[in-house]
Amino acid sequence: MSSASLASLTNQKLDTARRLIQQGKVSEEAWLNVGLESSAIFQLRSALNGLLKEVSSAYSLSGGLDVTQLLAETQKKSIVVPVLSELADLMSRPESWCSQLEQAYLVQFECRVSMSAVVSSENLIGRGSDAGASVSLYLAKLVELVLRFREESSEY
Repeated sequence: MSSASLASLTNQKLDTARRLIQQGKVSEEAWLNVGLESSAIFQLRSALNGLLKEVSSAYSLSGGLDVTQLLAETQKKSIVVPVLSELADLMSRPESWCSQLEQAYLVQFECRVSMSAVVSSENLIGRGSDAGASVSLYLAKLVELVLRFREESSEY
């Protein structure tokens, strides 16, 4: 039995999220759409973890899932990993898609209160009943980031 590569596992998470989002767009059941969106958010957060595993493997890092720790490790090794710098920047800005994905994950899966009131309305990506638009944006941005990382790491 062969095990799947890290990239393949990340791709599977992204594809599952894509399918859940698509299913939510065609479903007429509001209660089902809530569950599909929650599931898609989980898959997207898992795909982000998959990306971090790919980064860890490509650059011989500890394999952790914390961007700050991985970035500190790269600094100790005197290497630059653009995707980690980008993720750290995105996570530091509450209005970024990455921060909003993380917030959506925490709201859905850790029963936290939504922080949507904290983000100013002109920077708000769509939340709640936006027919999956924000989750679709998270998917598109994450796929873009994964592909850019893989292209950069193939040159490394």
